[in-house]
Amino acid sequence: MTLLSNVSPPLIQEALSQPMSIVDLFIPGFSNITTVASQVLNGNMTIYTQLMCLFGLATLLKPYLSQLRDWLIEDFKQIYEGTSLPLEASTVHIKQSDETYDMIQAWVSSHKLDASRSILAKVMMKRKTQDDYDAHTKKSLRYAPWEGAFYFWYRLNLFLYKATRVQVGFYPQEQISITCVGRSTSILKVFMEDCRREYLDTLKNKTIIYGHRGNCWVKEREVITRPLSTVILDEQQKMPLINDIQKFLDPKTKSRYSACSVPYRRGYLLFGPPGTGKTSFSLSIAGALDMDIYVLSIPSMKDDLLKDLFVELPRRCVVLLEDIDAANATRSRDSSEEDSDSDGDTRSQKTGLTLSGLLNVLDGVSSQDDRVLIMTTNHPRKLDAALTRPGRVDKKISFQLASRTVAKEIYCFMFGQAGDVDTHPGPNEKIKKQGEEFAAKIPELKFSPAEVMAYLQQYWDSPASAIEHCREWVDDLIQEKEMNAASLENGEPELA
Repeated sequence: MTLLSNVSPPLIQEALSQPMSIVDLFIPGFSNITTVASQVLNGNMTIYTQLMCLFGLATLLKPYLSQLRDWLIEDFKQIYEGTSLPLEASTVHIKQSDETYDMIQAWVSSHKLDASRSILAKVMMKRKTQDDYDAHTKKSLRYAPWEGAFYFWYRLNLFLYKATRVQVGFYPQEQISITCVGRSTSILKVFMEDCRREYLDTLKNKTIIYGHRGNCWVKEREVITRPLSTVILDEQQKMPLINDIQKFLDPKTKSRYSACSVPYRRGYLLFGPPGTGKTSFSLSIAGALDMDIYVLSIPSMKDDLLKDLFVELPRRCVVLLEDIDAANATRSRDSSEEDSDSDGDTRSQKTGLTLSGLLNVLDGVSSQDDRVLIMTTNHPRKLDAALTRPGRVDKKISFQLASRTVAKEIYCFMFGQAGDVDTHPGPNEKIKKQGEEFAAKIPELKFSPAEVMAYLQQYWDSPASAIEHCREWVDDLIQEKEMNAASLENGEPELA
């Protein structure tokens, strides 16, 4: 007995007499099947019989649905074989050097990784939180798609993900393409927007640091945004710089720059001894303003490379040129005449960077607008006057060694945070009094804030011990500095 035994012969005969439709060319008998299904469901039959009929129809249609799926997959394959397509398709391409690559990888890794047959495994460098470490999370792994291709569904649309390795200059890069059926790219744009939103959600309260590989920017790491309050500086140094940058980024300021046809960019020079917080402050500024920071290694620069990197800078970012004096090209012409070319341009002996090349990217034709430039140096007097003139460096900020006021602030910050020191949760007034006692033992403007903080870290569990042993530490460090100074005068290497 067949599944259609309860269906009367006239019903079947009527169904078979139906005219052929276009769908019948692809699925033979489709019109007859739909007619029988319609009449069966409308007929006077039990629910059990109707379910059995539907099951039978599903069984009959299964091969055709599988064939339709195979056709779609075969059409996608033909896209990359260069053959003619029976279907229209749209594709979005993503380069590894662009941040959209990270957005796609993050979305695919968190949603559709099981569809990929080729994956890349890496040890996770950072944990999501500070309190989830145990034997199971030590050197935990993360996975991401790696080359190859796979299919996945997105909002009822079949997508093809394909990754290939291409040679870009001296470095291989992975490029991603995502294809869907149809002429319109609207669904691809919706998908990209979803990836962007989820990616930004993961970057809340984080600052992205970019370095460079060749002439491409590469994301090096993400760091928790460091509040400006954690960078201990004299308020007379900190606040003028913060206020100036915030004023520059105000939309009204941008409109004024545009109305006056003045290039919308701002430059700062942070100078002072090592360990005074120049780099830390730059990172904090970027985090406080919700901007990414792009770090350039000046000693490895050449004119063309520096120009290419500045052209690729995005809008609204911080560019950090650390130790700008490390390149001989930036030094005063008076002190480096032996390094001059025949045309008078000062060129670094160690690199291909010239002063004119650097000045051109700062405010020349190739200079980018809508960015904040921060240069740091330990030796401001060595810099060429052309580099530090107004328009290239709009504000100069001196970072000094720790005063007693700063030493007290560092002590109160490290030991006065609620919950940081469980064994010594003394009241704020007690911590302030201890801070004053500690600061009284620190010589004025002799040690850097980094040196003071490194000393206090040894006594996180015993603030009183930090005060008790302070005098001994001060004497030892002063003696070490004097020995280093004597060694440098005699041409000997500095002590570690």
